[in-house]
Amino acid sequence: MWNPFTKKNTDEDKKKKSGEVIPASLPGMPDMKDMNMLQRMAMKRFMAMKPQEQQKMVQKMMTPKNIAKHKDEILQQLEDARKSGMVSDDQYRLAKRKMGLDK
Repeated sequence: MWNPFTKKNTDEDKKKKSGEVIPASLPGMPDMKDMNMLQRMAMKRFMAMKPQEQQKMVQKMMTPKNIAKHKDEILQQLEDARKSGMVSDDQYRLAKRKMGLDK
């Protein structure tokens, strides 16, 4: 019998059935419930991209101009990750050096 309240098959259901891995979240990503509507839409679209496209987009975003603009936020997140044990001291120093924030 037809039930009007059943959910229709979504892309995620199709991916689960086909065996594709759906990443739950990215390291350092804020909680989805803390994001506004546009941020959630952008994050869902980003997570639906192929890994190569995601990498291309991250490289485009991580320009020296953008890093300098958000320097305080990046340093705070790196420090929090180091304190919580997500990254070691060596990884912390390497990340700062790669982004040019060690000065």
